[in-house]
Amino acid sequence: MAAAVSEAVQSALAGIQFRLKTAGADIGWVEPARIHLTLLFLGHVFEPQATALAAATDDITAGYKPCTLEVNGLGCFGRPHAPRVIWTGLTGNLQPLLELQGKIAEAAKAAGIYTDARPFHPHLTIGRVRSSRRAQELLQAIETCRGTAFGTLEIKSVHLMQSELTPRGPIYTRLHESRLAAAD
Repeated sequence: MAAAVSEAVQSALAGIQFRLKTAGADIGWVEPARIHLTLLFLGHVFEPQATALAAATDDITAGYKPCTLEVNGLGCFGRPHAPRVIWTGLTGNLQPLLELQGKIAEAAKAAGIYTDARPFHPHLTIGRVRSSRRAQELLQAIETCRGTAFGTLEIKSVHLMQSELTPRGPIYTRLHESRLAAAD
């Protein structure tokens, strides 16, 4: 389950990726057009489960108004000196998003879909570290960009996505869209 990111934010994130590339670290960069907000990673799902989750998500999103969050800052997941994932954060009133995500996670479990038990931390992944080569240079570059703003993320709908892994990166296909209440 995911929310789309505007082309303006994708373009701003492409700029920061370009800047971070100068560190020379071994990073698999997420193609800007593929950057999205993952609300819930589902793994393998059978068609009846996907249908049930899509219907439940329609019901859930009908109770939420679209929201706008700020996309800003950079950080890493992983150990302090061994980053694994490079991300940009979301700020603003996150409470409605956290509630929406929690209800979708409950609906997934009710549909028999296994989900990750880790807490949800809203972020946009922009790169995945493949090795420790020049990790310190990468961390220094991230530190200099920590306060950078990348625009706004307007969440008007939630998408059930299919991901097909290929040698050139994942191919995402939107299977279903659940619009938030009053979304145009």
